Parts: sequence; C-alpha cells; structure tokens
Amino acid sequence: MGRFQPFHLGHLDLTKQILEECDEIIIAITSSQFNYLEKDPFTAGERIEMIHNSLKESDVDLSRCFIVAIENQFNIATWASYLKTTLPHFDKVYSGNDYVKMLLADSAIDVVSPKFLDRKQYNATRIRLMILSGDNWQNLVPISVVKFLDKINAKKRLGIISKSDTKPTEY
Repeated sequence: MGRFQPFHLGHLDLTKQILEECDEIIIAITSSQFNYLEKDPFTAGERIEMIHNSLKESDVDLSRCFIVAIENQFNIATWASYLKTTLPHFDKVYSGNDYVKMLLADSAIDVVSPKFLDRKQYNATRIRLMILSGDNWQNLVPISVVKFLDKINAKKRLGIISKSDTKPTEY
C-alpha cells in the first residue's frame, strides 16, 4: 500500500522483493480520491499508469500483479474490514508504517516489515521537491516515470499547486 506520488525505484525494488516471496502482489494505491494537492499531486489514473509502465519496462510479470486504487476511509476503526472487502484476497500486507502495522495487527492481519532501499533517497516527498526545484531527480524513478512526468508537465503542475492559496480539501 502506498500513495506512490510518484512511483520511484524504491517502490519498484519492493515490488520485486515481494514477488520473490509471494505468487502475486496487490499494489494498493491509497488516497485515490485526492489529487492536484501538494501532498497528492497526481490522480489515481496517473499513478496506475506510472506503476503499470514501470513494471512493464522492468520485465515484471504483469499477470502476477494487481494495481488497485482505494479511497481513504475516515472511520479508521473499520479500515481493515474495508481493505478485506475492497481488495482481492490477500494473506499479508507489507508495510514499514507503524500506524498501518498497529491498525492491521489489531484486525489479525499479518503485517511484514519489508527491506527498503535507502528511504532517505527514495522518498516521494523529496522527489517532488526535487522536480519543483529543478534538481536531478530522474535517477530516482524508473525511466517510464520520467517520461510520464515530463509528458504531463509535472514540474509546472507542482509549481502551480505549491504557490496556490486554494486548499480544496484538508485531510
């Protein structure tokens, strides 16, 4: 599970790691209802496209991958049951987020702590800031993500969002 704003090489590495341990993977795009916001600038459809193209260019067997967009739930106590009814069947969840671990463990869902690449370097917030400032971010994401973000002019979008005093939603 993740917001994938944008999908980066750390996400790709984790996907490959999980596929070495499991028959299939469900990549659940959270916060799918949020977009064009500083924290969530890309739409669910754009994130699906970035992930799909990244897996395809990396020769990941797409028949073993589900990419699903899910909305955030505001009743946190029912989140685990929401996941069970919204996602295809799953046996475990990979997460490095202690909050997620707590919520899912309380619902008897097995949570596995993955081995992350350098989380300081492969961090979507940092990558968005690098895109905005014109720093070299291209080596932190798959080539298909670079092409996609260039195609949608992500730098311009991020710039407009960052300067806007319009806050269409607070969450």
